[in-house]
Amino acid sequence: MAADRGSCEGGGTKGPGPLRDGAKPAAQKPSPAGGPAAGSGGWIGPVFPPAGGAGSGRPSGPPEVAEVPRCLFGRKGPKPADSLVGSLERRRILLVVTGGVAAYKAAALARLLVKGGAVVKTAMTEAGTRFVTPLTFEAVTGGECRVSMWGRADAEIGHVAWAEWADLVVVAPATADFCAKMAAGMAGDFASAVVLASGAPKIVCPSMNTGMYENPATQTNLAVLALRPGIRVLESPSGQLACGDEGAGRMAEPGDIAFEAARAVCPKPFVGKKALVTSGATVEPWDDVRVLTNRSSGRMGAEIARAAWLMGAEVTLVSGPAAVAPGLPRGASFKHVYVNTCREMLDAVKKLAGEADLLVMNAAPADFRPAETVKGKVRKDSGTEGLPLALNPDILKTVNPLKKSGAVWMGFAAEPLHELWRAIGKLKDKNLDYIAVNDTSGPDDGFGGEMTTLTLVDKGGPVLVTERNSTKFMASWTILTEVAEKSKAASNPRPAPSEP
Repeated sequence: MAADRGSCEGGGTKGPGPLRDGAKPAAQKPSPAGGPAAGSGGWIGPVFPPAGGAGSGRPSGPPEVAEVPRCLFGRKGPKPADSLVGSLERRRILLVVTGGVAAYKAAALARLLVKGGAVVKTAMTEAGTRFVTPLTFEAVTGGECRVSMWGRADAEIGHVAWAEWADLVVVAPATADFCAKMAAGMAGDFASAVVLASGAPKIVCPSMNTGMYENPATQTNLAVLALRPGIRVLESPSGQLACGDEGAGRMAEPGDIAFEAARAVCPKPFVGKKALVTSGATVEPWDDVRVLTNRSSGRMGAEIARAAWLMGAEVTLVSGPAAVAPGLPRGASFKHVYVNTCREMLDAVKKLAGEADLLVMNAAPADFRPAETVKGKVRKDSGTEGLPLALNPDILKTVNPLKKSGAVWMGFAAEPLHELWRAIGKLKDKNLDYIAVNDTSGPDDGFGGEMTTLTLVDKGGPVLVTERNSTKFMASWTILTEVAEKSKAASNPRPAPSEP
C-alpha cells in the first residue's frame, strides 16, 4: 500500500535506455538478443508518449523528444571486490605483515584487495612467518612475498624498488614492536626498511594485547604516527583477544581495512564536500503490531553512500529501519542515522539538507500512513472495516527551499523505460538536477537484489545508462562519476573563443 515518494529502489533487467543527441557513442557491443549493437546508433521508442495520447496529459503536437539514440554502455566504474571494497583497479598495494596472531586475518585482507583489482606484494617480518607462511600470501595475491633483504641474485635494491613501486602501504597487523620501529624511524629488516623508504600513503592497523595497547609508550608511538602526513592509524576495536582477555587491541576487520585502502587510492571528486543520502523504506504503524511499508531494501542507497564516501565525501546516510547496510564505513566521515516513519525521515533531512553539497534521495518513503494509530493490536473481530489513510509529506518538495547554491540534488524513480517522460516530469516538478531511473518493465524489478540497470537523466533528458545488470555499487559509482564530471565542467566552463 505504501509506494515510493521521491525515489524508489527498482532496477530492471532491460537493455539500453535512451540518450539525447550529442552524447558520446559507446564502443560496439553485440546485443545479447542478437539485435543492433549497443552504441551502434540504433533507435528505440520515444521518450515521451504520443502527443495528445490517452493519459499523456500533454497537448497535441510533436513530442518534446521524438526519438533518441541507443544509450551509452561502455562507461565503467572500478570493479569492487564485493560489497566491502571500492575501487582498487590496477592500484599497487604493499601489504606489510608483522608477527601478531592477527596475521591470519592479513591473508583474508590480501584476498579482498586482489578481488578489488589491486596488484599486491607482501613484505613480512621474520616473526610474521611464524604465524602464516610467505607461500600463503604468494598464493592468495599472485605477487611476490619477501622477508629478508639478503639472498637475492638480482641487482635490484629491493627495499628501495618496492618502496617506489607502492601506491599504498598497509601494515596489518601492526604489532607494538613494529609501531615503535615506525615511530623511531628504524629500518633493521626488509619490512621496516620498505616502510621507511616509501613516500606512499600508509594505513597502520594496530594489533596487540590490551595491556600493550594501552601502555603509554604504545599510545605515544601511535600518536606520533597519526600526526605524520600520509599516515592513517586505524582504531583498534575492543573484543576478545587471543590471550583470552577482553579489551582494546584487536586488529580492525579486513573489510574495514579494505575500505580504508580503497578510500586512500580512489579518485576524490567529492573531497571537502558533504553528501546526504537516504535509503530504504519507511514503516508507518497502524497498531503496535502492524505497519504499512514497501519492499525497498535500502541496498542501492547504501551503495551510493559507500561510493560517495570512497570519492572523498563526508557522508550522512539516513535509512529506514529495515535498510540493508552490510559493511558500511565507520568513523567521523561516515554517519548513519536510522528513522522509522516518513515524517521522521523528513525531520532528519530537514536538519541536514541545507548543508549538503550532494543530496541523493534514494529512499522509498511511504506515500500514505494510517490516519490513526491504534494502541495495542486490532483484532479481526473488532468490526473494523477498511483502513483510512492520510497523505504523507513529500520530502523533496518540502526541503527544496533549503537547497544551497551550487548543490547537486538527485532523486530516484522506478518507471518502465518507454514511460521515461514520467521520471523527467518528476525531475522538473521537484526541481532536481538529476534523476536516476530503475527500469521496471523487465521480469525483475530489482527490489532487494544486488544487480540493477540505471538511466541517469538531467533537465535536458537521458544522458547515461549503466552497464546492463551492474552490481548496485558499480551503478552507483558510474552515476556519481558522471555527476562529478558534469559538476566540474559546469564550475570550470571553457573560455569563449577570441575574436580573430
